[in-house]
Amino acid sequence: MSASADETQAPPPRDRRAAVLGFWQAAVGLATGLSVIVGVLISVTQLVEWVDDSKRANLTERLQSLQHVAHLLERDERIRLRARAFLRERLPEIAPQVDELIRRAGTGEDLYLSQDMEDYAAVHFHYEQLGALVKLEYIEFPLVFEIIPFPDEYMTAIEPVRRALSANWKGPGKPLPDLGANIDFLKRCYELSRAAPLERPHCPRA
Repeated sequence: MSASADETQAPPPRDRRAAVLGFWQAAVGLATGLSVIVGVLISVTQLVEWVDDSKRANLTERLQSLQHVAHLLERDERIRLRARAFLRERLPEIAPQVDELIRRAGTGEDLYLSQDMEDYAAVHFHYEQLGALVKLEYIEFPLVFEIIPFPDEYMTAIEPVRRALSANWKGPGKPLPDLGANIDFLKRCYELSRAAPLERPHCPRA
């Protein structure tokens, strides 16, 4: 008995299995490719969001820094006026008799905190604090260098008074050797940067 037309045209079982296997392999390959594409798209989306967040955070930080700089400039302007007032009104009478004034006050610290030295103390604190902020990297020195002039003439003029205060801070002959140490550090930063105007402003290595 002869085979029917359907039986004659049907592929052998082995060929059908191969065709089915090939179909599923192609399907799995397609699914894998799609998952990779989806994964890449998700990664790119997350990267874009991260970059946007980073830009926003950087902008926010820069705006906050700008506000800090504005306050710093305002304060420095007031301090420079007080420095000029001290040089003009107080220093000529204090400097020649600073040792006697310390003896009368009791200690260098007492004289430093006296009413006659209010302007001096305010100026000292301002630049001492600024030097500490630069040294501890709470504020970048290049920014300070660009916006705040160091008061060289003032610091030179008051140096004898500062030495006397330091030498007798806790009483006659009882010194505080590091009084104004952060001011000295800040001064060295300015000196180094002025000596190399083509380089980025910098401080001495700690």
